[in-house]
Amino acid sequence: MVTEIALFTAIPGKEEELGQAIIKGLDTIREHPDCISAHATRCIEHPGRYMVTNVWTSLEAHTVDFRGGPLFTQWRKTIEGLYEGQPDVFHYQAF
Repeated sequence: MVTEIALFTAIPGKEEELGQAIIKGLDTIREHPDCISAHATRCIEHPGRYMVTNVWTSLEAHTVDFRGGPLFTQWRKTIEGLYEGQPDVFHYQAF
């Protein structure tokens, strides 16, 4: 299992809109057969910052299968125009 952490920062004035779009988009991520779980949290100190945490069966399930397929496009379309720059994305696994 691999845990993906993605950090998004809302465009000023779009904080609530981004949060709602992320929640809606989690359903799209969960549709992928190799997604074990997907959820989001909001930063207390910086309310425009969101952390999306997805657990995948493998790194390739996320980086190749999901990102290379139509669900990724659908997910990004949901949050398009609501966040600044590119999200920081990291992958972790238990050791």
